[in-house]
Amino acid sequence: MIKMSKWYSRYNSDNAKIRIIFLPYAGGSASIYQDWVNQLPPEVEAVLVQLPGRANRFSEALISQMGKLVPELGSALLELEPRPYIIFGHSMGGRIGYQLLEFFKEKEQPLPMHFIASGCKAPHQIRHKSGSYLLPEKEFVQEIERLNATPHEILENKELLNICINILRADFEVADYQTEHPENKYDIPFTLLFGLLDEEVSLDDIEEWRLHFNGNINVKLFNGGHFFINSHTDKVINEINKLCY
Repeated sequence: MIKMSKWYSRYNSDNAKIRIIFLPYAGGSASIYQDWVNQLPPEVEAVLVQLPGRANRFSEALISQMGKLVPELGSALLELEPRPYIIFGHSMGGRIGYQLLEFFKEKEQPLPMHFIASGCKAPHQIRHKSGSYLLPEKEFVQEIERLNATPHEILENKELLNICINILRADFEVADYQTEHPENKYDIPFTLLFGLLDEEVSLDDIEEWRLHFNGNINVKLFNGGHFFINSHTDKVINEINKLCY
């Protein structure tokens, strides 16, 4: 029987040889990767992570602390049947993904065959606009608008906007977390996806990531902003698919 959980939805699970765990960016739900599933190789299982307080978990309390989120998520992922796997996370998802590496290492569990961080500063760095989750509502809405990732119909609907604000405040606080073990280095292949027009991450951050992984870093550049995974989806998925073989 296929193991199910409120923490994720699973696709292509039957006879899969590899698993990819997809972690959302701030404000996102599992659905942001839904359209990616059919573009993966048939032998690759997609595990789309669903954080509390959104979609089918809307009634649950949001989690704003990385130290609480990762143990709960990590424990749920460990319930999956063993399979070689890849972790992919964009922005906040990349920082959560790195903390999952630390969680699995501490639990003496198998580490991923590949780790992919996308549009994300290194885990020891201070996030761009750190502390923005503490801004008063007016300034916080301006920050949301600056990121250009929230549909106008939400920004113009007071009820939906309040829901969005609550989710993003919690997620930005999670994303602000800096690793407590900056000395850790991992002997696993690492790929960094980077948008050349990204205002949240700079080219210098590529060097910062080298502090956390042994060996060469595979860097892929895209001609887009922070959400290049939405504007260059096919190219991003193509890079992910190359790592499945």
